[in-house]
Amino acid sequence: MKTFLPLVRIAAILLAASLSGCAVAPAVTTRDIRPLLRDGLFRPPAEPIDSRAIFAFDAPMRHFLAREIVPQARYKDPRQALLDALSGKLRIDYDAAMTRTASQAFAAREGNCLSLVIMTAAFAQHLGIRVTYQEVYGYDTWSREAGFAFLNQHVNLVLGRRASRFAYEWSAETPMIVDFLPSREVAGAAARPISEQTIVAMYMNNRAAEVLAGGNLDHAYWFARAALEADPTYADTANTLAVIYRQAGQLALSERALRYTLAREPGNVPALSNLLRLLKAEDRITEAGVVEKKLAEVQRRSPFYFYDLGMQALGVGDYKDAARMFKQALSRRPYDDQSHFGLAVAALHLGDVARARRELEQAMQNSTTHERHAIYAAKLQHLESY
Repeated sequence: MKTFLPLVRIAAILLAASLSGCAVAPAVTTRDIRPLLRDGLFRPPAEPIDSRAIFAFDAPMRHFLAREIVPQARYKDPRQALLDALSGKLRIDYDAAMTRTASQAFAAREGNCLSLVIMTAAFAQHLGIRVTYQEVYGYDTWSREAGFAFLNQHVNLVLGRRASRFAYEWSAETPMIVDFLPSREVAGAAARPISEQTIVAMYMNNRAAEVLAGGNLDHAYWFARAALEADPTYADTANTLAVIYRQAGQLALSERALRYTLAREPGNVPALSNLLRLLKAEDRITEAGVVEKKLAEVQRRSPFYFYDLGMQALGVGDYKDAARMFKQALSRRPYDDQSHFGLAVAALHLGDVARARRELEQAMQNSTTHERHAIYAAKLQHLESY
């Protein structure tokens, strides 16, 4: 059974759970998270984790603002001047490999959706533009890495009008949605506003998940701790903390963190999945049965169910069945680059070169890291020569 963790990238990395649509979460304060924390179990980081670094505006960003944006903002919508500069002058690229601060994303010229939202917000705030953050529904994607399953959620931002003291200053009323999701339409997607503190918690939770996947248990704990302190209502962080505790052999603390998440979001798939694994490991069969029934109600099958069947079929050379399974996987997760690649492999073995080419192109378009994009591009180039 896979370990489920939460993240928000352009969606984020470790499994970020979907919110329950019916349950009303009780109020949460910083006092509520104290029973979840055990600082003494983990070595402190060499440098303290500082949430102020997330939106920090450094000298290169100030120079870019003064040279490329402010002059344009004098005679056109400052929001458009900002977006034109980011897309034209910087050539910002999407990459889901790591969640970056505003200055890191600017320096690297790339980032996942959360990183790019943070960077854009930092520029907008320095222009005096009002910023609203949104969690966007219907664009969650699943991925797997280092034995963990990740549910990647999606966020974007809305640029409102600039605060105006003078009648002649720009004061357009129409909000502008800014979204970095590649190759998808999100204009009509359902969304809910979230606070900047939640964005901070999402960033910290992403970093916790990323460094945990990289094997740094101590550093992961301190990031998760910072996420909980930033926004105790962001319950997904407690799920991440539960995985950290389980990796550290602290099963009682892991269960407590999972119960914390589920008390606030009863339909949280990652927390239910992780709790089920914990209960089965402790042979608590009756309790596990109750959780398993609840999980079945909110998720009929694992998000990787058809993909795994497709890979099994590829392994035994049953390419027709593999193609059928990958098509089923894509009907549920149409933007899954790995399922597109699997279908390309099956199609090639079945002699359908045109289909293999189309699926490789789709895999490239939906890849979330430069590494995967390069792999698919090389495969496509080889196919073209073939």
